[in-house]
Amino acid sequence: MPPVTYKLRIVLSLVLPTFNEAANIRSLVESIDGVLQSMPHEIIIVDDDSPDETWKVAMSLALHLPAVRVIRREGKRGLSSAVIDGFNVARGTVLAVMDADGQHDPILLLKMLKLIEADADLVIGSRYIEGGSIGDWVGDRRILSRAGTLLARNLSRAPVTDPLAGFFMLKADLFREIRHSLKPAGFKILLEILSHLPASARISEVPLVFRMRLHGRSKLSFKVNMEFLGQVLRLSFRRLLSLGPLVFFAACLAVVLILAPKAWVLRRIYYDLKYRNNVESAILTAAKREGWLVSDIELKSLSDTEVSFIHREHLRYSDGAEACLLSIEKKSLICAGL
Repeated sequence: MPPVTYKLRIVLSLVLPTFNEAANIRSLVESIDGVLQSMPHEIIIVDDDSPDETWKVAMSLALHLPAVRVIRREGKRGLSSAVIDGFNVARGTVLAVMDADGQHDPILLLKMLKLIEADADLVIGSRYIEGGSIGDWVGDRRILSRAGTLLARNLSRAPVTDPLAGFFMLKADLFREIRHSLKPAGFKILLEILSHLPASARISEVPLVFRMRLHGRSKLSFKVNMEFLGQVLRLSFRRLLSLGPLVFFAACLAVVLILAPKAWVLRRIYYDLKYRNNVESAILTAAKREGWLVSDIELKSLSDTEVSFIHREHLRYSDGAEACLLSIEKKSLICAGL
């Protein structure tokens, strides 16, 4: 790739919050450093004292990559607070954050920087604009993501498509302006930032296609979901003073009416871990064999032996859809066009 030049004096501080990402962090950091080689930058790894010693791998990287800085937080955990701690020590004129599991493509940093240079104050990597995708997410997580996004859009001061994104960039001056109003908790720091933005803030979005995690497991858990719910409730009460209670409760009611029937049909996948793992394994095997994005799979029903789903080709390719029946044990697949 030819060197990228910038009209403004931009120094990028990229924060990578980590917890048990020792298997991913080396290749990711080296990839990021290669992408950003044409501009001044620093990569701040904020690790929550990972049991797999991610911090130790990060420190070894810092020995031969001058751009790398490492913060090892002992006795403190949480993605949002890790991001804020990273931003607080950043030296750059532009701040950014991305996941450390490899699901975010570092090349998007260059597109985001160009938009900052064009006078955007905040740039979001969105899964929900044309060209974006939620990648390898299985149906139940996809449903939860859509529901959470619907709620979050009512809390944001700006009309963005993906207020729960984990990949975004903003000007350091903007962060300093709102820093003392932020209450970092849980995973969704962007939602917190969006709910405190000044009305004059200029926001842009770029399409983000989620990539498959190469190593390790997702940090999404019941506790994380509860923390998000608490954040939503806290920010909702704040917004009710200006929007009125009917707007928020109408949105909540709509989400419940839409999701309740689906949740009942798929209830076993929520409470039976062994069954959920078996279903996920069967779906991932079938998707890999067929060359599908798992995000194109919408679960319809489950039994002890089979999964019924609809597969829709991503809009970048076609509008075709197929009804499929997948054997959980044999992983055999039967599909018919709709």
